Amino acid sequence: MSFFRRRPPGSSSSTLVSFYEGTGRDHGGRRLTDILQWDADRLESSHDYIQTLFPLPEESGVNWNAPIIDRQVFDAFRSRNELQEKLRGSFQKILWFYGFKLERIDGEIKVTKGDNYSSHSENWDARFDHNHLRISRIIRSLRVLGLEDEAKAFHNALNECQTRVSPRSREYWRRAAERALNLRPDLEIHDEDDTTIGPMFLREFEAERRARLAVVAKGSDTQPQPSSEAADGLQAEEEKENQVPVEIESSEEPGKSESEQVNGNEVAGDEKNESGEKDSPADIPDHSSLEEAQVEHSTDGKKEEVPTS
Repeated sequence: MSFFRRRPPGSSSSTLVSFYEGTGRDHGGRRLTDILQWDADRLESSHDYIQTLFPLPEESGVNWNAPIIDRQVFDAFRSRNELQEKLRGSFQKILWFYGFKLERIDGEIKVTKGDNYSSHSENWDARFDHNHLRISRIIRSLRVLGLEDEAKAFHNALNECQTRVSPRSREYWRRAAERALNLRPDLEIHDEDDTTIGPMFLREFEAERRARLAVVAKGSDTQPQPSSEAADGLQAEEEKENQVPVEIESSEEPGKSESEQVNGNEVAGDEKNESGEKDSPADIPDHSSLEEAQVEHSTDGKKEEVPTS
């Protein structure tokens, strides 16, 4: 007897993409625009829409009909801005349900309390609530499908709220927001498991991300060296700047002829020092240093609410 369930017809990756394109329906025959028009009571009482609105790479334990994120869905959302915009619209709807809103402040994505926070926070502000699992799903789904800034902003907003939420739920939210994308928040793992479990396409994505970060970190530790041609040019410029012009005194000292002045080493720049030796160019201090200008970029502290799609 097999314990593996076959995925039902219509739950392939094409279902998710077409649903967010606006041409497809979920297993209940609902379009994305239909769900986005629901009121708070229906969003709370219905339990089989959240898995399509915010899909995950794993099967749902409560909704067998829910489609999952595979490599095709992952690539589609991360390469198509219109799909991410539709996903952002779903995120704004669920934020409204929880009493938050999505804004852009000083060019940065922020999630802040909405005007309805005092009433709508009751939908999740409890020690234990089924919406806590939804929130974990939402944070991870946003990250996997490319809206990592929005996911981070949502997690930050939740952390800033004084709530009755249990420490366990908060830990799941943290894992959903910070773990590698191939790791589910409910897994108790060891460090050696980080790259060995989870969907292969997410493991490959995280490996590429770590490689990019390593290159950036290595580059910041080493100062860029000029090319040989550039170095030769800089050296020539420096030698030119360090040259001290030699001028012959044209005025005669009393009691000396012009020939006596020249023969007696009375030439400017060729004087003898106290020890009787001539100053060499190396003894002349070099004050020709280059200063690097720093340009500071500043932006006005403008606050703009992200429009609801």
